[in-house]
Amino acid sequence: MGIENNRKLIVNCLPLTPSEQAQFMRAAKGVLQEFVGDPAQRGNMAWTAIIPEELKAQVTAIIGNVDPGTCRQCPKLEWLQTWSAGVDKYQRPGILQSGSMLRVEFTLIGRRTGMQARRGSAVR
Repeated sequence: MGIENNRKLIVNCLPLTPSEQAQFMRAAKGVLQEFVGDPAQRGNMAWTAIIPEELKAQVTAIIGNVDPGTCRQCPKLEWLQTWSAGVDKYQRPGILQSGSMLRVEFTLIGRRTGMQARRGSAVR
């Protein structure tokens, strides 16, 4: 953990418009970000989140509900930001590296909420 900013990579799986991607780029303050979400999925209740094979060895942060097995294939992963509740599958042993951060961000009855925990801690 604690890799220099110039060696960090965010893989963003949200189905964003170019304008929204630009906002994420500004917020990332120079951290490299790859956008892999499909804008055609906007409006769907569930979005597909897939990390391309060529990014798995480098990714340090993922925004999206990827398959837990994908997290195992990302040795530098420090942060997983999901867009829904139900993160128990990510808290099982061997899914996230020790010290990785799991962040949950979702909307509940029109109200945005968020929770976070380090691997091994309960998210409540």
